[in-house]
Amino acid sequence: MTAPGSAPQNAVDLAVDWCRANSLWPFFFGLSCCFVEEATAFTSRYDIARFGSEVFRGSPRQSDVLIVSGTIFKKVAPIVLRLYEQMAEPRWVISMGSCSNTGGMYDVYSVVQGVDQILPVDIYVPGCPPRPEALLHGLMELQKKVKLERPSRSIVGLSGGVQGGRTSELFEGVTKAMDTRGPGFTGTAVRGTSATPPGFSGSRSRLMWTPPAARIEVSGPDRSLADELSERFGEGVESLEPVSDMLTLRVAPETAHDVLAYLKTRPASPYPRLEDLTAIDESARQAKQGYPDYHLVYTLLNFRKASRLRIKVPLEGEAPDAASVTDVWPTADWYEREVRDMFGIGFTGRAPLKPLILPPNWPGHPLRKSHPRRSTEMAPFTREDLPSLEPVDATELLGRAAGEEEMFLNFGPHHYGTHGVMRYVLALHGETIRDMDIEIGYHHRGVEKIAEHQSWHQFIPYTDRVDYLAGLANNLSYVTAVEKLAGIKVPDRAEYIRVMLCEFFRLSNHLLWFGTFVQDLGMMSAVFYTFREREMVLDFIETVTGGRLHPSWLRIGGVPQDLPDGWRDQVDRFVKIFPSRIKEYEALFSKNPIFTARTKGVTPVSAEDAVQWGITGPNLRACGPAWDLRKKIPYGAYPAFDFEVPTAHTGDCYARYVVRMEEMRQSLRIIEQAARDMPPGRIMTDDYRYVLPDKKDALKDIESLIHHFVNSSRGPTLPRGEAYHATESPRGEQGYYVVSDGLTCPYRLHIRSPGYANVQALRHYVPGHTIPDLVATVASIDYILPDIDR
Repeated sequence: MTAPGSAPQNAVDLAVDWCRANSLWPFFFGLSCCFVEEATAFTSRYDIARFGSEVFRGSPRQSDVLIVSGTIFKKVAPIVLRLYEQMAEPRWVISMGSCSNTGGMYDVYSVVQGVDQILPVDIYVPGCPPRPEALLHGLMELQKKVKLERPSRSIVGLSGGVQGGRTSELFEGVTKAMDTRGPGFTGTAVRGTSATPPGFSGSRSRLMWTPPAARIEVSGPDRSLADELSERFGEGVESLEPVSDMLTLRVAPETAHDVLAYLKTRPASPYPRLEDLTAIDESARQAKQGYPDYHLVYTLLNFRKASRLRIKVPLEGEAPDAASVTDVWPTADWYEREVRDMFGIGFTGRAPLKPLILPPNWPGHPLRKSHPRRSTEMAPFTREDLPSLEPVDATELLGRAAGEEEMFLNFGPHHYGTHGVMRYVLALHGETIRDMDIEIGYHHRGVEKIAEHQSWHQFIPYTDRVDYLAGLANNLSYVTAVEKLAGIKVPDRAEYIRVMLCEFFRLSNHLLWFGTFVQDLGMMSAVFYTFREREMVLDFIETVTGGRLHPSWLRIGGVPQDLPDGWRDQVDRFVKIFPSRIKEYEALFSKNPIFTARTKGVTPVSAEDAVQWGITGPNLRACGPAWDLRKKIPYGAYPAFDFEVPTAHTGDCYARYVVRMEEMRQSLRIIEQAARDMPPGRIMTDDYRYVLPDKKDALKDIESLIHHFVNSSRGPTLPRGEAYHATESPRGEQGYYVVSDGLTCPYRLHIRSPGYANVQALRHYVPGHTIPDLVATVASIDYILPDIDR
């Protein structure tokens, strides 16, 4: 063989190339949807070793292939370049997934539009995410390239030989183009503003009439609470009505701290948990009158009444301040720092606000309406931008120098044990962690900014990717919030289908969690067993939805298609075999002395601390409380199902294991009931104002056809208002807060993700334990970075 334009290979070339092509040593970078499929390619079903690739290498110095998977962000870009430069020659680069190749669907301020702008890429593997087979095909394409090289000249020091892949990155406008119109269209006008007819002032959706948002009747006790607060704190407290989801109070900034502190410990019925805190930039409202410059929005949870309360604090000015509530809820720390990053709102009476998600020198505040939206509207990102984005020093994060007999250790942002690109900064005394801080933002996809420019339907595919191990369960949190705002009644059959698929995703998530948890403790067998069953789960999901990780399958108002023929047989087969597989897992590990020594008594958390820090899901139930939204604040069809809420009481790594293993049994019970009792009937609501009508109806009557055209082209116009809805996702409580200004896109969308609070709390209960304990704990709490960074 001969590479185009090069001299013929000799026998040594052929021999060396054959050896190299059939013994590639891969090193991965990134941890997103693509990486999960990349990891799947190493399991027995796909067996990547057959294609000349061996197990993952733990260090770039041991590797010759760098597989960059998933979305690359400006904050993490210097890290990937540094790892590439540490690789020994020869070296090749595979870019896996549309996000890594081009930024994919994440054309937003924080995302690099293709890793080839900072690295020389040899092979592109398309897809979102690519299936494991696609990666295997990419490897075979790389093997073909390797076999055309002429390495012998380089080996003996002579000139003319070539080995390794490309050596230079691509340049915007010279060797690549980010122009969304595609190559050859640079002379045409950009669609959007520059192509808008003169005199057209904005969205045509303003012309579409919609009825008012759905309303709830404020209960008597809630009215009493509003009166109680008004009496206690004066005119600074005002009840806002009508509302679509919960009691909402507007509280003046000067009394907000006292009102929130009182609500937390109110004797009659306290709100002990700060569920969420975010802000809204009100400057772009269609009718500005009556709105302040910003609103701070606090969501509180009352466990006793199983109810929520929203507090809205109006703020005025370009960069206003509010009183911090970190002295009331420690979990407010990250929420306030995020609000400072994203909106430029300061908080007084607390420790200095260090940047959390964005790099320290980031210009502006992205969730202000005035901040640039798309990365392709900004200057091309190049290697010259990287020095300014280097990670800050550990002493700066911890706020102090190393003490006597202490050393600082940077664990991450790219490390097998961190379960994603996240950086732990540890102050160590020997093996013992004395102090720690966590730096996030390396996986910041800007989805909340993206939501403000997608129609209500178009945003559904982004929700899958917020938590790529629980795909469709993410859809449910979002569409239910929208349905609550618009008052959409979902048919029973669609609700049952949603429940069944969400529980399958819970199994998929817990199986991967279990395999990687045990793997992080040093035992490999579990990951191969659990991926075996996980593939069965994904096969069923693919049969129903057509997708594996990201079905994007739920629709506002129902589901797009009915269940396919044969679905029941597939469910029955799985339900029959899976209980024995759980027993098999437990037989291997529940009494395993190494497993128990690494998990029992490791980083225990009390129930009180869990509530203080906003911990939810299995991690909360491992501390004792039987708090599960499917039971406590039920939604969808869950009230019709008989299942138990597993709990444990030690709050340690072992308790987290026990709860999740039992949860898999309970999910199986729910799946079995859903399949057995699946009701007949429609799968989409017949109220077509806000949904994509059933195609059969669209072909019969003109009203349905009109709604189909409008709702699938410009998108439905949702009524003005706001709504919050949280579901019990596999990882904990995942809530979507949607704000509509009566247009076809959300005015503001905020995601309350479980991992955000669960991970933040690590700073509280990990110090005092050792580095191996940290590894076990990180694996046991089950988080995922897009969920945290959003």
